[in-house]
Amino acid sequence: MKTNIAIFGGLGVFCLLVAAVYAFLTAGDDQIGLEWVGFICLLLTGGLGLMLWWYLRSTAKHHEVLDGDNPQGEISDMHGNYGEFAPWSWWPLGLGFSAAFLFFGLAIDWWVFFIGLIPGLFFVTGWVMEFNRKRYAH
Repeated sequence: MKTNIAIFGGLGVFCLLVAAVYAFLTAGDDQIGLEWVGFICLLLTGGLGLMLWWYLRSTAKHHEVLDGDNPQGEISDMHGNYGEFAPWSWWPLGLGFSAAFLFFGLAIDWWVFFIGLIPGLFFVTGWVMEFNRKRYAH
């Protein structure tokens, strides 16, 4: 977790510094002035990095040291349950095609997007409820 804290803190500070330089360089143009879209996007990216830095830093205070923070640790030290995953599940594939159709619908027109919602909701429901029926039910 210490590595993640350093990465997100560095990313946030870097993006804020780049935003300041970007604002200075684009504000000097007399015809256009400050280019607001890039400046605001850089500020938001820096804010996101600092938000994640703050969250991970405050969370690390209340938890014990993780196995990934031990420099002498082995991969076998991180044993345990990582979740249940259904083998040979077709739901993510259908959801991926539905998401592609949804983004295609955003580019074309809203009615295409709304048509893409039907299989999208079907595949999301199927993936969520996969363990509730047939051979994987508990």
